[in-house]
Amino acid sequence: MPPALSYRSAAFAAFQVITTWALAGRGEPADLAGLDFEKLVELPVESVYGVSKYEQAIRQAPAGVTVLTAADIRNHGWRTLADALRSAPGFHIRNDRFYDYIGNRGFTRPYDYNSRTLVLVNGHRINDPIYQQGSVGTDFLLDLDLIDRIEIIRGPGSSVYGSSAFYGAINIIPKTGRDLAGGEASVAVDSTPGAKGRVSVGNRTLSGVEYLVSVTRLESRGEDNFKLPAAWRAATGSTAERATDDDGVNQRQLYAHIAWRGLETEAAYGRRHKEILPTVYDTLLDPTTRAVDERGYWLLRASGQPLPDATLEAKTSVDYYHFDGEFRPAISGFDRRHSTATSLSLNHEVRWHQTSSAGHSLLLGIEAQNNLRQKTSNPNLDTPSSSATPVDVTSYYFSPFAQLDYQLIKPLRLSLGARYDDYSTGESRLTPRAGLIWDVARDTTVKLLYGESFRVPNLEERYPTEPGGFANTALKPETNRSWELAIEHRVSPVWSVDTRFYRTISSGLITYDDTIPGTFTYVNNGEYATTGTELGVAARFNSGVQLRASTTLQETDDEATSDTVSDAPRLLAKLNASAPVFADWLRASAELHYVGRRHDFSTPRDQLPDYLVANLTVRAAPVWRDWELALSLYNVADSRWSDAKNVGQITNPPRTAVFKVTRDF
Repeated sequence: MPPALSYRSAAFAAFQVITTWALAGRGEPADLAGLDFEKLVELPVESVYGVSKYEQAIRQAPAGVTVLTAADIRNHGWRTLADALRSAPGFHIRNDRFYDYIGNRGFTRPYDYNSRTLVLVNGHRINDPIYQQGSVGTDFLLDLDLIDRIEIIRGPGSSVYGSSAFYGAINIIPKTGRDLAGGEASVAVDSTPGAKGRVSVGNRTLSGVEYLVSVTRLESRGEDNFKLPAAWRAATGSTAERATDDDGVNQRQLYAHIAWRGLETEAAYGRRHKEILPTVYDTLLDPTTRAVDERGYWLLRASGQPLPDATLEAKTSVDYYHFDGEFRPAISGFDRRHSTATSLSLNHEVRWHQTSSAGHSLLLGIEAQNNLRQKTSNPNLDTPSSSATPVDVTSYYFSPFAQLDYQLIKPLRLSLGARYDDYSTGESRLTPRAGLIWDVARDTTVKLLYGESFRVPNLEERYPTEPGGFANTALKPETNRSWELAIEHRVSPVWSVDTRFYRTISSGLITYDDTIPGTFTYVNNGEYATTGTELGVAARFNSGVQLRASTTLQETDDEATSDTVSDAPRLLAKLNASAPVFADWLRASAELHYVGRRHDFSTPRDQLPDYLVANLTVRAAPVWRDWELALSLYNVADSRWSDAKNVGQITNPPRTAVFKVTRDF
């Protein structure tokens, strides 16, 4: 680590610790008795579902967890799931104006498509069976206004969820009909220009039926005068300096949920049409370049209590994914490519959760997925004879899992879990997890955690359809081992601090091999090691002021070369603040995100400078009883930076203003 960066990092972390302890005694505990609903929803969430597939206290969960609530989403004006993740400790988001890519605890790969972070809605897997993509940007299928809370779970999760929970999982809990208790409509306009509208209806009837239905539509022009970087001009031979009207997006989202007693059905659908800037995949400046992402699911869930201390839950679902894009990439000599991918899957799961009066807990479950269709093609429209053979296969997996939480003595709890995944493609994997959770004092918890995870090769890695690609059916799963020490301490009724030390070793990483000129394939040929620490502080004052800050110091090295890997910033710092401005109805919220220096994916590697971005939202609610007004300014200082990309660089979106009106009816 460079000395200057070390001193700055240490000083920043020390400042947070000193400030926390110095201010710890200045707040007063909140009195819940007199709080109205608006203030109650601002209170911190003390439980989590996604860590173990059942509700448990966060301090007892065998993982590091950050929970973001509906109030956080409203106060900060987050528009996408990626916006919310930017504020989470240890996360950084890379954006190439096409997709948002998750960086988690020092790890990203070029065009990773978030295949190493599992995205869930109500515990239901969203990552598709083609690319294993976990969408978090405008291609996500749920409107953020419908989210009750976001559970960000760090560390290996394969002992519960199997493949793709490699570095963690993100579980989205949507709102229910009773949360809405009527109708809600919103309209947002932004300076790109763009507009977004949503209508939602939900309630709980006298007979106990709970329902929620919502429709969202987004139209945005995007940045209409994009400066083309020199790296793109060098790669394509173009002299063009600007791209006009090539960044637009058209999005549709549908969501429905109906529940009655122990039965519920849920459906979600999202479709995004995205215009592609020339810098993505080094395509030419061509107005026909575009892509459509489409995904959806329908599920039926039944749950009940056959015994007073036991819960039985069964779920079945149908999942659909489709991608359709046209490009002129440099990799194929700028020939037009029509890339498509389609999958259709059936998913089933049964779980039994048993508890005891002594505090013990046992979870037993079986999950199975049958991929009825996995089809990809990438024909060359200009030279059809050079097209790769389309891929059309089926596959399935079968996975039993278990978790035992045992209260050894009153303050000491042992958590043991394991899952066995058996794939029709030949892979099988047993992944364990263990945690020792010690309540040192009423306000202090220490967690010692160990976990393993894996990721099976996706279809495109096994059978590439890009020009020059050839199959490698001998690919093996990537594996990951992680150790973590966490100390969570409530300094006072207002302030809390948590510190985490972690070590992660990822082996058998799937890499792009083009050693044979004119061809490429994917091979297992990489091992990364990450060592890091996170420090987080949070405060909630009775006055309504809320603070949350974190710093992450980490280093991820390639074990073969001892070099720091690309797009792995050593220092991340986050600050979120929200405070009432006038009475209880006008609130201002700000966030600062600092991302340290990191290397690009290019060869030789360029070092990208650090950057700081600030966002500001002012929200008024209620106005005229049923109205809510919000004005957000993203990238207040109009900072310009470049995220890492596999060839060259791409600048971030400029300053954007959004005005949003919401009305209850």
